[in-house]
Amino acid sequence: MIKKIKNIKLSKKQQTIIILAAIFIMMLVLNLLTPLLADDYSYGIGLDKTRIDSIIDIINFQVNHYLTWGGRTVAHTIAQCFLLFPKWIFSIANTFIYVALIYLIYLHAKGDNTKDKPLLLLLIHLALWYLLPVFGQTCLWLVGSCNYLWTTVIILFLLLQYRKDNNKNNSLKKAVAIFLLGILAAWTNENTSVGLLVVIIGLLVIKKLKHQKLKKWEISGLAGSILGFLILILAPGNFVRSESFEDNTFILVKLIKRVIEDTTAMLNYTMPLLILGVILITIYIYNRKKIKSEVFVYILAGFLTTYAMVLSPTFPARAWTGVFVFWIIACLQLIYNLDDINKIFNPIITDTIIILSLFYIIPFINTTRDVLNLNRVWTSRVEYIEKEKSKGNKDIEVEAYYNGGNHSPNYDVADIGSSKKGWPNEDVAHYFNIKSIKSISE
Repeated sequence: MIKKIKNIKLSKKQQTIIILAAIFIMMLVLNLLTPLLADDYSYGIGLDKTRIDSIIDIINFQVNHYLTWGGRTVAHTIAQCFLLFPKWIFSIANTFIYVALIYLIYLHAKGDNTKDKPLLLLLIHLALWYLLPVFGQTCLWLVGSCNYLWTTVIILFLLLQYRKDNNKNNSLKKAVAIFLLGILAAWTNENTSVGLLVVIIGLLVIKKLKHQKLKKWEISGLAGSILGFLILILAPGNFVRSESFEDNTFILVKLIKRVIEDTTAMLNYTMPLLILGVILITIYIYNRKKIKSEVFVYILAGFLTTYAMVLSPTFPARAWTGVFVFWIIACLQLIYNLDDINKIFNPIITDTIIILSLFYIIPFINTTRDVLNLNRVWTSRVEYIEKEKSKGNKDIEVEAYYNGGNHSPNYDVADIGSSKKGWPNEDVAHYFNIKSIKSISE
């Protein structure tokens, strides 16, 4: 029996399916346990302060949102569409999107390489788990995921067309389709969209330097992306919202201060990835191996995605998602071809993945426990709210809840506060059609 087991050899395709299925199951558990939180309730109500229940409600909300708050129409429309349905539908869809992110990162890193390396799929998941500053906010929380996970997947899908152009289709139909996809992809997330434009332009420059003719759809995709980016950043709501941040500092001093702050944050958040990148590049240089130009395009995209935030008064931890994705792709491209330098790197990479996987087990169990507790709290809250409503009581008091793990979806996300006024208390009250809600302990 043991001999038969040892003789079982899985194909690369089978390995890929098993790894992605395992990741899917783990993420599905966390997604199904994650309740609605904070902004979910804000986007769950329409302009009339009652729950959204139609596409018309969403359109009206998004028009007003674009004019008064911000330009992330694509991300928030996705979120509101899911808020029309039971939460478990989003949980399943979000898990598929997370797996899609992993596979897209893998395809970008693989490029035109013909060798499949399924174990790197697990490495990507571990990299996202360990490196993303607020994993739960960007990969589990509904509104957070739509703003960062879903938008990054749309962006990488568009960029994949440029990264792996294996066909000769240069039809007008494809040019129009990629133009529209470009608008959609760039109309998603401010700083990550900057990285999108950098990668497209970088890949096209590389192609021209190789004296290759650009296709119609490549130009239309860039044009669509520029248009989508302009629609995003020129939203009247961006300027309305910026007025709420009072800062009379001289513009040059303000920008220098933000550059210093963003650089400090970059070193704090991305140091492991930066060190890995330097080591990998050093290995290539020492062994006199050529580094593909595409690697430097993704590195540059990460830097410009970071410093695009200099124009923003705040730089929340979740906004680092695009930076990490671009740099993970860059590092993985270098890792992908290490065995061309020396075969000894294969067991080193394998052992590293095994060690990281072992260290992953306890944090995953702890996160599952934290999210389960969060689910129980919100399930109890909803039951209590509905019970009190049935008694005619519409002034609700609930216990406050706090959770410290950065892999949890409610990490650094506002919970119900001790005052009836303010956010998110008022939006939660409107969502459940009650007069007020507050927490009774700090």
